[in-house]
Amino acid sequence: MQSLLAESDSGAEENEEVEKPTDSKPVKNEKKLEKRKRATEKEAKPIKKKKIAEKAPAVSEQKEPDSDKSNKPKRKRKKKKKTITDVLASAEAKPGCAADLQSEVTKYFTDKCSVIELEELQLKDSCFLTCNDLTHSLSSYLKQVCPKWAKIHKQHTEKSSAVMLIVCSSALRTIELIKQLTSFKGEAKVLKLFAKHIKIDEQVKLLQKGVTHIGVGTPGRLSALIEKDGLNLRSLRYVVLDWNWRDQKLRRMVDIPEINSIECWEMGKVTKSGPLARRPDNSAFKQQRLPAWSPMLTANTVLPFFYITALVCMLLGVWLLLTVQSTQEMKMDYTEAGTCDKCFEKRKNVSYSSEPCECTVVFSLEKPFKGDVFFYYGLRNFHQNLRRYMDSRDDGQMVGRKANLKTPSSYCKPFNRDSKGLPIAPCGAVANSMFNDSFALMYHSSDMTHNVHLIRQGITWYTDKNVKYRNPKMGNLTLPDVFNGTVKPLYWQKNVYELDPSDLTNNGFINDDLIVWMREAAFPNFKKLYGVLSRENAPFGEGLPAGNYSININYNFPVKYFRGRKQVVLTTLTWFGGQNQFLPIAYLVTSSLIMVLAIVQTAVWWKFGKDGKNMEE
Repeated sequence: MQSLLAESDSGAEENEEVEKPTDSKPVKNEKKLEKRKRATEKEAKPIKKKKIAEKAPAVSEQKEPDSDKSNKPKRKRKKKKKTITDVLASAEAKPGCAADLQSEVTKYFTDKCSVIELEELQLKDSCFLTCNDLTHSLSSYLKQVCPKWAKIHKQHTEKSSAVMLIVCSSALRTIELIKQLTSFKGEAKVLKLFAKHIKIDEQVKLLQKGVTHIGVGTPGRLSALIEKDGLNLRSLRYVVLDWNWRDQKLRRMVDIPEINSIECWEMGKVTKSGPLARRPDNSAFKQQRLPAWSPMLTANTVLPFFYITALVCMLLGVWLLLTVQSTQEMKMDYTEAGTCDKCFEKRKNVSYSSEPCECTVVFSLEKPFKGDVFFYYGLRNFHQNLRRYMDSRDDGQMVGRKANLKTPSSYCKPFNRDSKGLPIAPCGAVANSMFNDSFALMYHSSDMTHNVHLIRQGITWYTDKNVKYRNPKMGNLTLPDVFNGTVKPLYWQKNVYELDPSDLTNNGFINDDLIVWMREAAFPNFKKLYGVLSRENAPFGEGLPAGNYSININYNFPVKYFRGRKQVVLTTLTWFGGQNQFLPIAYLVTSSLIMVLAIVQTAVWWKFGKDGKNMEE
C-alpha cells in the first residue's frame, strides 16, 4: 500500500505532511486538517483502484470475488441474448440428405396410404443430386438433371401447365433462383409463383394466357393454384426442391412452421405420372379393406351343408338325366353304307370338283320321333380347331366390303387367288373345305312314298345372319354382277351366288349352309344342322312316324384323305338340348363324392367330438 500511495499525485504528498503531528498549531487547525484529509482520501480512491488493476495483479486477484458479485445480473442478461441469437449463430447447419425428404414424405402419407402404396413412394437414388461445391449454381445443377432441356421445352405447348417446378421457401429466394436460371432456361418462359404482392387470379390469367415452361414459387401458392385448377400437372416432368437453402435463422424450407402446415405434398397426389400413374385410389373397395365375414366352422353347420349340397346335386343329376333320356336320337354312318361304298372308292383319288356321285342309304325307325325333328350331318376326325385353319379366312370380305372382295386378305393364302391370279370369293381354307353333300329324305309308307320336306332356312344364329355375314351392296346390279371378276373356291362345284337355286335370297355370303359351316367346331368330332322337319303336311304333323326311310345322298365330300367318317343324325330336342349325358353324370358323381365325405365327417364327429371331447395328442 505504501508504494501505491507514493506514486499518487501532489495532493496526496501534502496529506502525508499534514498527517505529521505538530504541537505548535492549535486544536482548531487540527480539525481543519482532518477535514482536508478526508476530502483527499475520497479523491484518491478511484486512482488507487485503476493503478492497482494495472500494476498490481496480485491485489486484483484478491478483489475478484467482489467483482463477481457486482457482475452477476449482467451475466444473466447475456444468457437471455444467447437463447435468441447466439445459439443460432453457433449452431452448425447440417445439410439435408435424401433420407430427410423421404422421411417427410413417409410421415405425411403414413395415415393415408397402405403399405404397398408407401413402398411405391420410395424415391430412387437417381432422384437426388448432391454437390458440396460452392460454385455449383442452379443452372449447372439443372443441366445435369435435364441435359435435353432445349428439346423438351420446345415440345411443350400446353397452357396452364409447366414442365419444371422449382419449390422454395420465400419470395426473395424465388427471385434469386430466377436470376440463377439465366444460363439454363434459354428461350423458355419462367414464371414466378409466390403470394407476396401478387394476387392468385393474376397468376391464373398469366398461366392461361401463354405457355409456361418453368415455374418458381412457394409451396403455399403452388398448392392454391392446383386447388383452383389454375395450374395442372399433366405436363409436369421435373420437381426441384430447394431443400438445403437456409434463411437468416438457419431454417430450411420444411423447418418453417407456416410452410410445414400447408399440405404441399398433395401435389404428388394430384398428378398421375410416373410409377404412381396406375396406383388405385385409396378406397376401401380398391384397397381391399371391406368388412369380411369369417364364420366359425363347427359340425352343426358343416355337416348339414354337405348333406344338403349332396342332395341338391343328386336331384339335379336325376332331373337332367330323365330330361336327356326323353329325347330321341338316331345316328347312321353313311361313309360306306348302302350304295355309298362305290362313291367312297370313287372319291379316293379325285378332287372335290369332279363329277357328282349319288347313292342311297336305307334305315327304319322303330319308334316315332314326336315333336320337332332336327336333321344334322356329322364329321369325325375333322379338326376345325386347328389354329392355321381357323385363321385362314377374311372377315372383311364376308361382311360385304367391296375392297376385300377383289383384294382378299393375306391370311387366306394359298386360297386367296387361283392360278390365273383372280381373287377367290369366299377365300380361305375354311370356306374352301365347305361340306357339300346334299340329302333328300324319303318316307316309305304301306301305300306310297312321301318326300320329307326339310326347312333349310333360319338354321343360323341371328348375329351371324344379320351382323357377321352380308353380301356386298348391289344397287341396281344383280348378285352375279357384284361377284364378277372373282372365282369360286378351288374345291367348290358351284359359285357362291348359285348355292341355293330354289331361293335367290339365300345365295352369296348369307347362305345358311355357308354360315353354319364357317362357325368352327371346338372338337374334332362334331355335327352341324342341315335342316328342320316341316310339320305342315301329313303324315308329319306330329313328327316322324315309325317306318322305313331312305336318304338319297349327293356324295361330294371326301373323307379318305384325313381318315374321317360321315354321319346323318336325326334327333329331337328339349330345353336342355340333345342327348348329351355329360352334365347329368357329372352332377351324380359330384353328389356321390360329397355324400361319402359327409358320412366320413359324421363318423369322425360321432366318435371324437359328439360329447365335446377332442382327440388327445
